[in-house]
Amino acid sequence: MTTDLPPEIAFPLDKQMLPVPGSKQPGFSAIYKSAAQPDFSTNCTVYETLLRAKEENLKDDLAGWRPWNPITKDFEKHFEWYSYEEVEEERTAIGSGLGALAKQGVLGSDVGPSEWTVGIWTLNRPEFMIVDLANLAYNRRTVSLYETYDAASAQYIIDHAETRILFTTPNHVGVTLAAAQAGKLPLLKAIVILDAFRPSKETVKAGVVDPQRDLLAKEWAKSCGIQIFNWFEILDLGRKNLAAHTPPKPESIHSFCYTSGTTGNPKAAIITAGMGGYVTTTMAFHKRGKFTVISYLPTAHIYARLCEIVVVRTGGRVGYFCGDTTRLMEDMAILKPEMFPSVPRVLNRVAALVQAQAAGPGLKGALLRKALAAKIANHDRDGTLTHALYDRLIFSKVKAVLGGNVQYITSGSAPIRGDVLKLLRVVLSCDVREGYGQTENYGFCTVMSPNDTSLGSVGAIYPGMELKLRDVPDMGYTSEDKPFPRGEVLVKSQCTFPGYYKDDAKTKEALTEDGFLRTGDIAAIDEFNRVKIVDRVKSLLKLSQGEYVAIDSLSEFYGQNPLAAQLLVHGDSFRDYLIGISVPEPTTFAPLASKILGRQISAEDTTALQEACKDDKVVAAYLDQYTKIARSNKLKGYEYIKGLYLTMDPFSVENGLLTPTFKVKRHEAVKQFKDQIEAVYAKGPAEVSSGRPKL
Repeated sequence: MTTDLPPEIAFPLDKQMLPVPGSKQPGFSAIYKSAAQPDFSTNCTVYETLLRAKEENLKDDLAGWRPWNPITKDFEKHFEWYSYEEVEEERTAIGSGLGALAKQGVLGSDVGPSEWTVGIWTLNRPEFMIVDLANLAYNRRTVSLYETYDAASAQYIIDHAETRILFTTPNHVGVTLAAAQAGKLPLLKAIVILDAFRPSKETVKAGVVDPQRDLLAKEWAKSCGIQIFNWFEILDLGRKNLAAHTPPKPESIHSFCYTSGTTGNPKAAIITAGMGGYVTTTMAFHKRGKFTVISYLPTAHIYARLCEIVVVRTGGRVGYFCGDTTRLMEDMAILKPEMFPSVPRVLNRVAALVQAQAAGPGLKGALLRKALAAKIANHDRDGTLTHALYDRLIFSKVKAVLGGNVQYITSGSAPIRGDVLKLLRVVLSCDVREGYGQTENYGFCTVMSPNDTSLGSVGAIYPGMELKLRDVPDMGYTSEDKPFPRGEVLVKSQCTFPGYYKDDAKTKEALTEDGFLRTGDIAAIDEFNRVKIVDRVKSLLKLSQGEYVAIDSLSEFYGQNPLAAQLLVHGDSFRDYLIGISVPEPTTFAPLASKILGRQISAEDTTALQEACKDDKVVAAYLDQYTKIARSNKLKGYEYIKGLYLTMDPFSVENGLLTPTFKVKRHEAVKQFKDQIEAVYAKGPAEVSSGRPKL
């Protein structure tokens, strides 16, 4: 077995994937493989690859944080660091301490040394890495919870994952104990309370804890059959009871990663040690080197986990943000990371700021426009991202916003527009690439190739993967489509998950009999044999901030509007809010229009009603009805309609917008109203948080 990183290879840009001869079957495209490295596999686990990283970088920095100063009540203006060696020592101590608790029967009479679950409910911090690596070393399972989970969601996941001990901060202890007291967490036996904010390295090593801090929690916990510990007690217990590592096998469960859904409970994707081993090794084909990465994306999300382990494998370091997203730029300025994993919602803001300045009047706006044009031309010509004059004169200030040292930005979780990606490349003078994946494959499916200046795709699959498209004829997508084959993306590799925990039915829905993951995304294979996502199989839509919206369900809610005869709720993955295309009901719309416009309009006067549809005040009043419906049904903010186009021309079977059973043909309607949809989005979102919307 080798834990060596694979050799660096060149990635061809003209044909980035190649079809396997003879692999095309009826209803499917051919199977595609990486053109750079078609076949690759490893039998390493993530435990072994990260252990190799520790051995190669023993004295180097690994995990950093901004210490909390109890005197100033603020974070220090510097990062402190644990080396690879120090993290290794603490992960062994924590792992041994948890093993000692299990041996003592504290975690339940049925708990052995391994294969049980440890929960982590905190913001990003070094303790997450240490506990997760400890679980890996002793073949235990990690379940990480989003900091923002409500009580019901957290209770469900802690219970479903069969969590025996939970590491968390004081703000979550009360919620957890309340659920335990109500009998909803029968398997939870212990809680480890961490400081709300991590103090200085000297304080951490001294093991200083306020003796009064946990007294109330301990008394409450006693009545629930739960024991309370602090971080230093587990460390001390482990150091007194050191145990040898019991590494996982490739098929061993390392983690449960819960996928968010709009209906029902979240599903627990099983993440194995072998999946992580493949990911940490294969990523080195694309990127290697000792990067410093900022950790701020939630560690309950697979994207954040992916970024951290690939950086650690190549000897990099992870700097954890202070926990306040409004101070992220402050953290970046102090840390000066080389790598910035991000999402379109964040990157779009950076791009929008630059675009607004470029659209400004006077010499400043003109100079910025000229500089952007020059750098974009260089990018399109040969991929050049630097400019001797403009970088120093203009763009160094923008780059300084992200710390001034960023060399590599990844965008994931939702699609990003090609023009935004290009703008970021030239403004920040760095490698910006979009990747694509699912929780069910460790977020690891495709990534743009190095130096690919032709934008609009999510790149090609990684070495060792297989991808094919499944025909979806009822949506008009087939592998025989011209100019490019289209269909649902099916992918298979060593990082394809084995299934959902305790959910065979959902597992069978997700995986084909021959082991391919059904992604639910519709793609085309473009002229460079790259993957271009064009649609979703179901009406479950992901907005640009990563939130999923069940369009059909929302349409039912909004169907309550008495003003509307028909409605199409629309959104896309490049936008962060929904809009509507609605056909008013003349009998109820006419009185509203008459009142707003101050003149009498009859329900039979179609021409006058059509004119009323164009009036901003009428549209705002109409939209107000949808806002009231959203509030009364307690919809989430991203489920509100925030833009509207009105037309008196109804959707019908005759004009191709309705099925014979009178259901709106969504895809046809979006095509027909393309210009109107763009016009509504161009106006920006209406203010719907309180009062009447203002357009």
